[in-house]
Amino acid sequence: MQTLRNWEKSGKLHAERSKGGQRFYDLQGLKTFALDLKILGLAWATSALPPELPSEYYCERPDRFTSRVAKMGGELQKAGNVSEDLASLLTLVVGEIGDNSFAHNVGNWSDVPGVFFGYNIAKRVIVLADRGRGVKKTLQYVRPNLTTDVEALNVAFTEIVSGRSPEKRGNGLKVVRRVAESNEIGLLFRSGIGLVTIPLHPGLMRIRMADGNIRGTYAVIQF
Repeated sequence: MQTLRNWEKSGKLHAERSKGGQRFYDLQGLKTFALDLKILGLAWATSALPPELPSEYYCERPDRFTSRVAKMGGELQKAGNVSEDLASLLTLVVGEIGDNSFAHNVGNWSDVPGVFFGYNIAKRVIVLADRGRGVKKTLQYVRPNLTTDVEALNVAFTEIVSGRSPEKRGNGLKVVRRVAESNEIGLLFRSGIGLVTIPLHPGLMRIRMADGNIRGTYAVIQF
């Protein structure tokens, strides 16, 4: 009971009250709160066969993704525990990561196109994943000498690579790194057996090998 009170006080879980002061919880709200988006997104990225996703977490086209990012941005702006500046920066980071998934996999999805995109503002977590080619295979078109996923992630997050059409629109993952490193935004980004981490409290990016393989990309953003 005390845990429920604490969650309500912190804004994690909303409760209605009866005239007598008893707490009541919306069933769908409880299901959403209990759902582990990180596990669901990881399953989407790693399963041999793509698991069936609830429609609210699957964006099959760029326009649907853009619409949902805008919706998330609006909800962040209204959240009492998220500043206006942080809401804007989170919207930017999510947009860059998801746009990369669509831009780099057009016509080359391994099975199911689109991205997994879920967020829980109360838990302060956002998750994105795709079943695309991954960062290394994408970059090898212009950097054929790249041999490891760690090398590829280092290039993706630190270097401007001329010749890649998405670079004409901006700096992609370079922007994500700069924003996360200088703000209260934590990032975990995986592709292949490469892993990028940026601590939640402002700190520098670290790139290393991961324990498992991600066929496309998988990202967890915390704030």
